[in-house]
Amino acid sequence: MATRRDVLKGAAAATALGLGATRIARAADGPLKIRMGWANMPGHLIPVLYLNPDQYGLKHYGKSYTVEPIRFRGSSPQIAALASKEIDFAAFGALVVSLSVTNARLDTKAVADIIEDGLPNSHSETFCVKADGPIKTVEDLKGKRIATNALGSASDTAIRAMLDKSGLDPKRDGITFVEASFPNIPSMIEEGKVDLGTVIQPFSQQGIDAGKLKTLFTSKDAIGPSQLVTLCSTGPYLDANRDQLMDFFEDHVRAVRWFTNPDNHAEAVKIIAEFMQQPAEGLQYLFTDADYYRDPYMVPNLDALQKGIDLSIKMGLAPNGIQIQPDHADLSFVEEAKRRIEADKA
Repeated sequence: MATRRDVLKGAAAATALGLGATRIARAADGPLKIRMGWANMPGHLIPVLYLNPDQYGLKHYGKSYTVEPIRFRGSSPQIAALASKEIDFAAFGALVVSLSVTNARLDTKAVADIIEDGLPNSHSETFCVKADGPIKTVEDLKGKRIATNALGSASDTAIRAMLDKSGLDPKRDGITFVEASFPNIPSMIEEGKVDLGTVIQPFSQQGIDAGKLKTLFTSKDAIGPSQLVTLCSTGPYLDANRDQLMDFFEDHVRAVRWFTNPDNHAEAVKIIAEFMQQPAEGLQYLFTDADYYRDPYMVPNLDALQKGIDLSIKMGLAPNGIQIQPDHADLSFVEEAKRRIEADKA
């Protein structure tokens, strides 16, 4: 008679065989198609990282994997897409990482850095008002309208943290949140449709230089240095495709390093400008101290990510949080990418 231990061993063996069969089948079917969610250009970089694989020195693109970038308004809409397997990787803010686990019941794993905010000698996300308008302090936002890219996003969380820090409660103080895409927010502020909004680079500096906008506060003012956006996936997807994903992350890190290399600055800005259909002159801040911080090997700051989750729970943005380590992070991919890249240098 089979014992419980025998049954468990058999189940484990069947799972291992199933995963192995999945990998073999996928290899036979051709490169793994990786669908990546993103919301913010040029901050997230994702849609330009695979445009020119040979130029960036990518070793495995088209062989073991390909990439399809998929745009979203913000972090929070990507939860449903990840849950329904419409995307394989998502660009999540701290609160959304937690919600994907507690609400959507996903086995979410933080796997790589995308952007970090408010570190020394780097940019912090700006929240702007009309330059010649009546709002001078955060307290002046009582009864006003605020534009956010998506409720629950990293930017939205920073706004709510600043309101809380200033003694304001959106419900009690009649503050209304309006969802809008990043590119539309500056004009909404200028036209008086909203009173404050998240204005990302390059639009923030352009509006300030033109005398149309002014910064009321930054994300750093609200929550301090933060792991603003993190690349996430699910445990089952990572386990089923581990071999191909090791190749993918080696190339992913190589691509980011190519863009952030000062020797490639002019060409990197040109590529991004063409993608965004923006003048290159307005994007010269990229990959300088006026830009977000990106870890050189895309290793996320898990302590900062946990701090962001804990702060969201403290503010009542979600009833329950999670502990990122050890169950909801997998840094093995970026660690292997670093090992391979450093081995090539030796």
